[in-house]
Amino acid sequence: MDGDSSMMVAPHGASWAQWAQWISGMPVSQHLGVRCTEVDKGRVKLVLDGSDWCVNPTGAVHGGIVIACADQAFGAVVSTVLQPGVIPATSTFTSDFLRPAFPPLEFDAVVDRVGRTLAFVSVTVTDRFGKVCNEVRGTQVVDGSSRLSNRSVSTPEGARA
Repeated sequence: MDGDSSMMVAPHGASWAQWAQWISGMPVSQHLGVRCTEVDKGRVKLVLDGSDWCVNPTGAVHGGIVIACADQAFGAVVSTVLQPGVIPATSTFTSDFLRPAFPPLEFDAVVDRVGRTLAFVSVTVTDRFGKVCNEVRGTQVVDGSSRLSNRSVSTPEGARA
Protein backbone atom coordinates (compact mmCIF):
# COMPACT_ATOMS: atom_id res chain seq x y z
CA MET A 1 0.00 0.00 0.00
CA ASP A 2 2.99 2.29 -0.31
CA GLY A 3 1.98 5.50 -2.02
CA ASP A 4 -1.74 4.75 -1.72
CA SER A 5 -3.30 8.09 -0.74
CA SER A 6 -6.52 6.36 0.35
CA MET A 7 -4.55 4.99 3.33
CA MET A 8 -4.27 8.55 4.65
CA VAL A 9 -8.03 9.08 4.94
CA ALA A 10 -9.74 7.72 8.04
CA PRO A 11 -12.57 5.32 7.17
CA HIS A 12 -15.39 7.37 8.69
CA GLY A 13 -18.69 5.50 8.48
CA ALA A 14 -16.95 2.12 8.36
CA SER A 15 -17.15 -0.59 11.01
CA TRP A 16 -14.63 -0.60 13.86
CA ALA A 17 -13.15 -3.78 12.34
CA GLN A 18 -12.46 -1.80 9.14
CA TRP A 19 -10.88 0.95 11.26
CA ALA A 20 -8.57 -1.66 12.81
CA GLN A 21 -7.58 -2.85 9.33
CA TRP A 22 -6.97 0.75 8.24
CA ILE A 23 -4.73 1.45 11.25
CA SER A 24 -2.82 -1.84 10.90
CA GLY A 25 -2.40 -1.28 7.15
CA MET A 26 -0.84 2.17 7.44
CA PRO A 27 2.78 2.18 6.19
CA VAL A 28 4.10 3.38 9.57
CA SER A 29 2.22 0.61 11.40
CA GLN A 30 3.58 -1.98 8.99
CA HIS A 31 7.17 -0.73 9.23
CA LEU A 32 7.02 -0.69 13.04
CA GLY A 33 5.31 -4.08 13.16
CA VAL A 34 2.41 -2.75 15.20
CA ARG A 35 -1.16 -3.94 14.68
CA CYS A 36 -4.49 -2.64 15.87
CA THR A 37 -6.48 -5.09 17.98
CA GLU A 38 -9.33 -2.88 19.19
CA VAL A 39 -11.01 0.35 18.12
CA ASP A 40 -13.91 2.34 19.49
CA LYS A 41 -14.72 6.03 19.53
CA GLY A 42 -11.96 7.65 21.56
CA ARG A 43 -10.09 4.41 22.26
CA VAL A 44 -7.54 2.34 20.32
CA LYS A 45 -5.36 -0.62 21.31
CA LEU A 46 -2.22 -1.45 19.38
CA VAL A 47 0.10 -4.42 19.91
CA LEU A 48 3.79 -4.67 19.12
CA ASP A 49 4.85 -8.32 19.19
CA GLY A 50 8.52 -7.42 18.90
CA SER A 51 11.28 -8.74 16.71
CA ASP A 52 15.06 -8.88 16.78
CA TRP A 53 15.48 -5.50 15.09
CA CYS A 54 13.57 -3.45 17.70
CA VAL A 55 14.99 -4.85 20.93
CA ASN A 56 18.13 -3.82 22.76
CA PRO A 57 20.66 -6.29 24.27
CA THR A 58 18.48 -6.78 27.39
CA GLY A 59 15.56 -8.00 25.26
CA ALA A 60 13.48 -4.88 25.93
CA VAL A 61 12.05 -2.82 23.06
CA HIS A 62 14.19 0.23 22.25
CA GLY A 63 12.69 3.39 23.77
CA GLY A 64 12.53 5.14 20.40
CA ILE A 65 10.36 2.34 19.01
CA VAL A 66 8.06 2.58 22.05
CA ILE A 67 7.71 6.32 21.37
CA ALA A 68 7.04 5.80 17.65
CA CYS A 69 4.31 3.22 18.39
CA ALA A 70 2.74 5.49 21.00
CA ASP A 71 2.71 8.37 18.50
CA GLN A 72 1.02 6.10 15.96
CA ALA A 73 -1.62 5.33 18.60
CA PHE A 74 -2.04 9.10 19.20
CA GLY A 75 -3.01 9.80 15.59
CA ALA A 76 -5.19 6.72 15.28
CA VAL A 77 -7.24 7.36 18.42
CA VAL A 78 -7.77 11.06 17.71
CA SER A 79 -8.94 10.21 14.17
CA THR A 80 -11.84 8.26 15.69
CA VAL A 81 -13.34 11.43 17.22
CA LEU A 82 -12.74 13.95 14.42
CA GLN A 83 -14.92 14.88 11.48
CA PRO A 84 -14.21 13.25 8.10
CA GLY A 85 -11.34 14.86 6.23
CA VAL A 86 -9.67 16.28 9.34
CA ILE A 87 -6.16 14.96 9.93
CA PRO A 88 -4.59 15.30 13.40
CA ALA A 89 -0.93 16.15 13.99
CA THR A 90 1.11 15.60 17.13
CA SER A 91 1.71 18.86 18.95
CA THR A 92 3.13 17.83 22.35
CA PHE A 93 4.38 14.50 23.61
CA THR A 94 5.65 13.49 27.06
CA SER A 95 6.78 9.98 27.92
CA ASP A 96 7.61 8.47 31.29
CA PHE A 97 9.67 5.29 31.04
CA LEU A 98 8.82 3.32 34.18
CA ARG A 99 10.54 -0.03 33.50
CA PRO A 100 12.01 -1.98 30.58
CA ALA A 101 9.43 -2.70 27.88
CA PHE A 102 9.58 -6.45 27.25
CA PRO A 103 7.47 -7.49 24.23
CA PRO A 104 4.80 -8.06 23.36
CA LEU A 105 3.67 -4.55 24.24
CA GLU A 106 0.12 -3.22 24.32
CA PHE A 107 -0.59 0.47 23.68
CA ASP A 108 -3.93 1.52 25.17
CA ALA A 109 -4.71 4.97 23.75
CA VAL A 110 -7.57 7.12 25.03
CA VAL A 111 -8.79 10.58 24.01
CA ASP A 112 -9.13 12.41 27.31
CA ARG A 113 -10.68 15.57 25.91
CA VAL A 114 -11.16 17.39 22.61
CA GLY A 115 -11.16 21.17 22.49
CA ARG A 116 -11.56 23.60 19.63
CA THR A 117 -7.93 23.29 18.50
CA LEU A 118 -6.36 20.45 20.52
CA ALA A 119 -7.12 16.87 21.48
CA PHE A 120 -5.61 15.57 24.73
CA VAL A 121 -4.46 11.94 24.63
CA SER A 122 -3.09 9.36 27.09
CA VAL A 123 -1.38 6.11 26.13
CA THR A 124 -0.60 3.43 28.68
CA VAL A 125 1.98 0.87 27.54
CA THR A 126 1.99 -2.53 29.21
CA ASP A 127 4.56 -5.28 28.78
CA ARG A 128 4.32 -9.07 28.48
CA PHE A 129 3.87 -9.31 32.25
CA GLY A 130 0.90 -6.92 32.19
CA LYS A 131 2.93 -4.25 34.00
CA VAL A 132 2.83 -0.60 32.98
CA CYS A 133 6.21 0.17 31.48
CA ASN A 134 5.50 3.55 29.90
CA GLU A 135 2.97 6.35 30.28
CA VAL A 136 2.56 8.84 27.48
CA ARG A 137 0.54 12.05 27.42
CA GLY A 138 0.23 14.76 24.86
CA THR A 139 -1.85 16.79 22.49
CA GLN A 140 -2.70 16.69 18.84
CA VAL A 141 -3.63 19.67 16.72
CA VAL A 142 -7.25 18.96 15.79
CA ASP A 143 -6.77 20.01 12.17
CA GLY A 144 -3.20 19.22 11.27
CA SER A 145 -4.43 18.86 7.68
CA SER A 146 -4.22 22.63 7.29
CA ARG A 147 -0.46 22.09 7.06
CA LEU A 148 -1.01 20.03 3.93
CA SER A 149 -2.76 22.69 1.89
CA ASN A 150 -1.38 23.78 -1.46
CA ARG A 151 -1.74 27.45 -0.65
CA SER A 152 1.20 29.77 -1.10
CA VAL A 153 2.98 30.78 2.09
CA SER A 154 4.81 34.07 2.18
CA THR A 155 7.95 34.25 4.28
CA PRO A 156 10.23 37.16 5.10
CA GLU A 157 13.03 37.69 2.62
CA GLY A 158 15.92 35.35 3.35
CA ALA A 159 13.84 33.08 5.60
CA ARG A 160 13.14 29.46 4.78
CA ALA A 161 9.59 28.33 4.17
